[in-house]
Amino acid sequence: MSTVSTQESAKRTGTRGYLPIAIETLVPTSKLEFDLYIRPDRAGAVVMFRERRYPLESDDLERLGESGITTLYIAVAAHVAYRQYLNDEVINNDRVPPTQRYRVLRTANRAVFQTAFRCGNVDRMVGFAGEFGRQMTDLVCDQGLVLNDLLPLMTHDYYTYTHVTNVCTYCLVLASGLGIREEADLLDIAEGALLHDLGKRKIPPAVLNHPGRLNEEQWELVRRHPGDGFRDVCLRPDLNWGQLMMVYQHHERLDGRGYPVGLVDEEIHDWARICKVADVFDALSSDRPYRKAEPLDKVLDFLVERIGTEFDKDMVQCLRAMIKSES
Repeated sequence: MSTVSTQESAKRTGTRGYLPIAIETLVPTSKLEFDLYIRPDRAGAVVMFRERRYPLESDDLERLGESGITTLYIAVAAHVAYRQYLNDEVINNDRVPPTQRYRVLRTANRAVFQTAFRCGNVDRMVGFAGEFGRQMTDLVCDQGLVLNDLLPLMTHDYYTYTHVTNVCTYCLVLASGLGIREEADLLDIAEGALLHDLGKRKIPPAVLNHPGRLNEEQWELVRRHPGDGFRDVCLRPDLNWGQLMMVYQHHERLDGRGYPVGLVDEEIHDWARICKVADVFDALSSDRPYRKAEPLDKVLDFLVERIGTEFDKDMVQCLRAMIKSES
């Protein structure tokens, strides 16, 4: 059995051809179906940590944590086996606490999202949203998790992946709180939430991460993202009208002062209204390039003050009640 103690005699390999995986995505198992590698120092190559077919024990993971090691590596060719391990041993394993499964799900899917988002492949983005949305729905809606179980696990920055996973979580919790119980509807809402900022992939990173106030040209680029996203997916038979409206209408306001069209009241789809509340709640409660996150009470006050102009009353009151009742 290969362990950290055998590193000196292990054959050294280059880092090329290996994928980093977060240790927090691993749980003890009786047998691994892929080799695990470790990188003893940031400048060095990877070495064998644990060969496939051998168990991974809790003591192994504890020693890594005590050493300050947060990342292991797998061969690129082992990514399918790793994904299967995550599904079987973690995400769909009832013996693993739901909160841990939620955290692992978010961590494990970051690279998949970033690859699909950056390459601009809409098919890959929709495929990601379908699979990840189903897993999120199963965890958030079927495991009895409440919002305050999830808040400590949600990274509150404004990077696109973190933002869309947070918005997906809030949309699911809010939809369930509003009485939406059909699994098919919840799955569709989760997928729509994960796709709602699809059009942002056409915005230059320098604009998305701009540390100050945007000029008119930059702001126009941002305002185009709902329409850009909608045009990319509007003819897809695998997305329904509600999902398309989450992409297209999540920046509309009830008073007609939103964008890209300036719709009012009932012209805005219910799922888009849910997405708007979730989107703004996460935006204000997250660190952004030009300001720090606001306290939750202040964010809730902001939403309540704009009921009827920007936000739907029932949705804001539902979200506020869930957070207040659990705190």
